[in-house]
Amino acid sequence: GFVRAVPSRGLAAGVRGPRCHSPRLLARPSRAFCSAQTAKAVKEKAPPRPKEELLRDAKHHDVPVRRKAVKGLGKYRDDNESIEAIAVGLGDEDVAVQLAAQAAMAKVANKGDERTVKASLERVSSKCEWTRIAGLSTLSDITEAAGHPTRGTPLDAEVDAAVKGRLADEDWGVRRAAMDTMAQRAPPNCPETIAAARKLLEDQMGTVRESAIKAIAMLVPRGSREAIDWIAPRLDDWHESVRRAAVVAIAKIAEKGDQHAIELEKSSCDDRSWIVRKAATDSLAKTATPNDLASVRKLARMLEDFDPLPRMAAIYGVAELCGTGHRKAIRLAEARIEHRDPGTRQACVQLLEKITTNDNEAIYKLVEERLDDEDEHVRDSAYYALIEIKKNKPGRRKWISDLPDLSDLDRLGFDSSDDEDNEKEGLW
Repeated sequence: GFVRAVPSRGLAAGVRGPRCHSPRLLARPSRAFCSAQTAKAVKEKAPPRPKEELLRDAKHHDVPVRRKAVKGLGKYRDDNESIEAIAVGLGDEDVAVQLAAQAAMAKVANKGDERTVKASLERVSSKCEWTRIAGLSTLSDITEAAGHPTRGTPLDAEVDAAVKGRLADEDWGVRRAAMDTMAQRAPPNCPETIAAARKLLEDQMGTVRESAIKAIAMLVPRGSREAIDWIAPRLDDWHESVRRAAVVAIAKIAEKGDQHAIELEKSSCDDRSWIVRKAATDSLAKTATPNDLASVRKLARMLEDFDPLPRMAAIYGVAELCGTGHRKAIRLAEARIEHRDPGTRQACVQLLEKITTNDNEAIYKLVEERLDDEDEHVRDSAYYALIEIKKNKPGRRKWISDLPDLSDLDRLGFDSSDDEDNEKEGLW
């Protein structure tokens, strides 16, 4: 006979299932296509490929072959032939091979090793702008931070001179890489690097201005009003990525509760670009305090944004800032739960799911009414919100986000490709 499936998330007492799904769709299969745990248990780590084979494939005409060979050479630690072949890969015509060479150069020897530093330094003077970028980025990865014993040597002085010289390169990508590398190698509050970054705030290319903003935020001391004033004009930049970088940098520099920074972040919440509005919402939630009701109200207004990502930032921002049981935040969400836009109604339901305790019967009934909403997404969110509200015990407490840290998207997954390749081998 027909067996009725139950939803994957447990049903709270008195809560009916969402109408938008059939019971069949709510059932989840118990078997996966391929068991990763079984594959790991059975398969042992494969030994490195022969070096001679990798050196040969590093000159292959096919890009994927060269990329995999260069990556494999990074496993031959302290081998001069491998280092030289990887250095050649930094000048490859394909960016994928250059990125593989950059990662391999960081693994083939210890940080600050003269052989890898010299090999990478030679690429900084290349006639090809892509090779210069790869060389600069690699130097950022393979040299130690300021104050390390490997710093301050004659070779390190050559690296400093080469990096500074590329700040005025004709190619904007090289200028950006030079700024990133110089900031990475500089000590905190380094006046020379900060001065170079301030100069590049006026660069003609937006991506260079963006790197200059990030460099200033990385180096200046926390709470520096002067640094915030340097960056603030970039909130009106014509390039949206620069405006985004500026508002993120202000949140990074500002002390908690800094009203000057908060006002700048509030103004960016009304930016014409959703990318900037989302970043400004995240930044405002970091800088504001739970007792700053004006900021809490502004975050609640972002629940009405017409783009879903600023709304999501507002949900998590209010929940993280105010925590569970914050009465003002609950009232602000309650006031918008019947908004004309279904996205806002859904956002309010999702926020109440996080900050409402199970002794608040009025809010529970209000969310329960959304089970009959005209929009299926609101109905679904209400169904699951009622389950979560039942779990929230009375009292005020901090709400901890379950989202992954995506603050450094440029580096996300950069070093994970080896594990991914090893797991995929033999599965098919």
